[in-house]
Amino acid sequence: MRLISTFTFILICTCVFSQETPDRLSVYLDCQMRCDRDYIKQEITFVNYQRDRQDVDIYILATSQNASAGAREVQLIFNYDGIEQLNSDTIVYYNNANISDLQERILMRDHLKIGLLPALALSSLKDAITYEVAQEVVKTAVNNQADDPWNYWAFNISLNLNVNGESTFNEQGYFARLSASRVTEKHKILISTWYDLDQSSFTLSDGEKVESKNERYRTFTQYVKSVGDHWAVGARSLFGSSSFGNTDFELSLRPAIEFNFYPYSENSTRRFSMMYSSGIVYNDYTSPTVFDKLNETLWRHSFDIEFEQTQQWGDISFDFEFDQYFKDLALYSISFNPNVELNLVKGLRLQFGGRISYVGDRINISKAEVSAQDIILQNRQLDTDYSYFTYVGFNFQFGSKNNNIVNPRF
Repeated sequence: MRLISTFTFILICTCVFSQETPDRLSVYLDCQMRCDRDYIKQEITFVNYQRDRQDVDIYILATSQNASAGAREVQLIFNYDGIEQLNSDTIVYYNNANISDLQERILMRDHLKIGLLPALALSSLKDAITYEVAQEVVKTAVNNQADDPWNYWAFNISLNLNVNGESTFNEQGYFARLSASRVTEKHKILISTWYDLDQSSFTLSDGEKVESKNERYRTFTQYVKSVGDHWAVGARSLFGSSSFGNTDFELSLRPAIEFNFYPYSENSTRRFSMMYSSGIVYNDYTSPTVFDKLNETLWRHSFDIEFEQTQQWGDISFDFEFDQYFKDLALYSISFNPNVELNLVKGLRLQFGGRISYVGDRINISKAEVSAQDIILQNRQLDTDYSYFTYVGFNFQFGSKNNNIVNPRF
């Protein structure tokens, strides 16, 4: 009798405690972009963060893509899988080009709170919710051309100098880059130019001094015009030079057309596109090529297929590219680049992918014999029939499912 009374007392206390301690929603945050997870956990403490994406109340997928005027569009997709009353929802906001790291993480925090609010209103925490609406609404210039003195143009300048060495070795690297872009719903313009110089010298054990130098510059321009939700047309051009690639000057100009099976508005989570381009290529070589050419003008075309899917079950992408010269149809290359990350079972992820290419279109290879020194130092590009890169890996996570604690010590 005393045992029954004790058990009843414990059961009543447990029920009272459970009523007074509301359950927190379980959340998995899947960042496919830069996220300050520690900051988010410290600022949003009313949910339980999980280490695994399986069996959570809310799965949040965070992605981003380039927007106009150097901004980035961020999409937060909320899948309320553990809440029957709610359907999936997407919140879109913009990080301006000159936004600070602090402002960027505050914006993410605030928009995460907005997306969590419908679920909180249905949870046992609903009576603890308070909110307020700002009396003044701050207008942004992202979608308002009248308030934008730059008319959607954004610029970026990068300058880098790297110097390192030892008693028998020294290396210097110089890099400069200037880019400009203008992105609107109807048009996209990109201009990017860069210069790269790498120099190094080695002193061998016999006192011989070996020097290496690689110098390259490129200017790339692209114009794209939107044609509905699935089509785009435009052109790309490139000119520059490369001591590694045996060119004093190279130029290409190719119009292009693209079709995307999914609407472009869904590009941050899924994409399946086909692009065809065709145009002229002019090369002025440093030394005669294996085809005895010091300069030549050719017609080249390319066909490219891209597929990307980022969902709760994992990520998958592949890129297939075919390039060919019309002068000689045997001068072509094919490359295939698949990448997969799958959530097999709870806590277990499989990752594999790589790139494999057939290379049959290196018309720029120098006819002169390449020294062993240049081969080892990779000063000159060599001919090849193929190239490849591959990887495979598993990730298994087990133990405590909670991931709320932040401890920045050490």
